[in-house]
Amino acid sequence: GTPVELGCQAEGRPPPLLSWFREGTVLKEEPVATSLPLVLPQVEAEEAGTYRCVAENRHGRHNRSLQLHVA
Repeated sequence: GTPVELGCQAEGRPPPLLSWFREGTVLKEEPVATSLPLVLPQVEAEEAGTYRCVAENRHGRHNRSLQLHVA
């Protein structure tokens, strides 16, 4: 039931599209951004899982994943 903020930052030319995914579903997107926080206001057990931040522009794509465990 406590808040959690997941951070995502990337730079590029052209500026990347940043996206947050959870199990294949887009949670949040922001074009031409250098950071995109994902705030989960009251984390519950069903929100546990793998979250992935993707930065993409015409030159390529990079992503980072994290595993959120809820006790």
